[in-house]
Amino acid sequence: MRVLQLCHKPPKPSVDGGCLAMDAMTLGFLENGADVKVLTAATRKHPILMDKLDQTYLDSTDLEAVRIETQLDIRDAYIALMNGDSYNISRFYAHHYAMVVKRTLSRKRYDVVHLESLYTTPYIETIRRHAPNALISLRSHNHEYQIWEQRWKASRNPFHRLALRHLSKTLERYEKDVLNNVDVLVAISENEAKGYRDWGYSGPIHVAGFGIDMSARISNSHGNDNSKDRPIRLFHLGAMDWGPNREGIAWFIDSVWPELVKRHPGTEFHLAGKSLPPDLHAGVEGIVNHGEVADADLFASQYDMLVVPLLRGAGIRVKIVEALAKGIPVATTKMGVAGLDLENRDCIICGEPDQLCELISDAIGNQSNLQMLSLNSRQIAIDRFDRKTIGKDLLEFYRGHVQT
Repeated sequence: MRVLQLCHKPPKPSVDGGCLAMDAMTLGFLENGADVKVLTAATRKHPILMDKLDQTYLDSTDLEAVRIETQLDIRDAYIALMNGDSYNISRFYAHHYAMVVKRTLSRKRYDVVHLESLYTTPYIETIRRHAPNALISLRSHNHEYQIWEQRWKASRNPFHRLALRHLSKTLERYEKDVLNNVDVLVAISENEAKGYRDWGYSGPIHVAGFGIDMSARISNSHGNDNSKDRPIRLFHLGAMDWGPNREGIAWFIDSVWPELVKRHPGTEFHLAGKSLPPDLHAGVEGIVNHGEVADADLFASQYDMLVVPLLRGAGIRVKIVEALAKGIPVATTKMGVAGLDLENRDCIICGEPDQLCELISDAIGNQSNLQMLSLNSRQIAIDRFDRKTIGKDLLEFYRGHVQT
């Protein structure tokens, strides 16, 4: 099967969850014998670093990147406002990118054009014109408008609230309307799929979650080598230029951590991630700030439990899936596991501070409880998040809808 994968930012280097999810999909296709071309936009925020990429990857994906400008443009924003269009979407359209899409489709026949996220949908018209028989699939990472809705509801500045509310509403309208222009929909979770059904989408829909190479993860799995001669070490790994991460960590340290460290003196909470201020939570007992770390996997492997205290957000948390696959126990909120269909036997799930403290305390205070969480988490990852299986199932879904 020939697949053209359109991306709104380079899958590699995988600097965030969205990049990881796109790259995992590419690899899942390749592992199942698909002929894949990756055509991606590159922006100031997400540039393409060709010299950093493995030649095998470049050869297997025929990777091509097109530089587009997505920075705020007051004139374009005003035009979008006057036309009632979604500026969030229009800033990802570039005529020269559309011309590359046209050229790509004219050179080779593709069975499927796989659109990664809502931000590649402005090119649907070009795809229809130059590949009328190709199956157009939208792979939804989340309901994009919800992120902006949460922002305007959280903002205290009345002018910001007004602007963000407008962006949210126009994006929601666009997100609903564009469903009529795709052939099939691929949701990243059952929760996201249900949301589209609730909107009235009646076309074919397939759920393909975030996949990981389970063989590699199991061979490098977390040993959980706790011993009585060192304190329990919790950790959080996440970009601090994302508001929900900042808010969640502040909430956990203010509302949960004081009682937890009181019950378990010497317990440590290690923070790491992009844009992590060196003085953040400085002086708080047991908090260790590592800033941005070079090797996230190596960092995570040193600790006993991942804490993801998310209070708002959308999509799925890739870091939770990766921790589960390595057998690292996870403590999070209902928002943290949204779309993952996990239960308390798989990880600790609670959004109430006192109860969350109690559950974490029970786990880290009893080695057998911690070990059981580790075993359960690894098994759930094997059952649900194997990359090759996810890729195989999606390709089978595509075969059932491709025009022959």
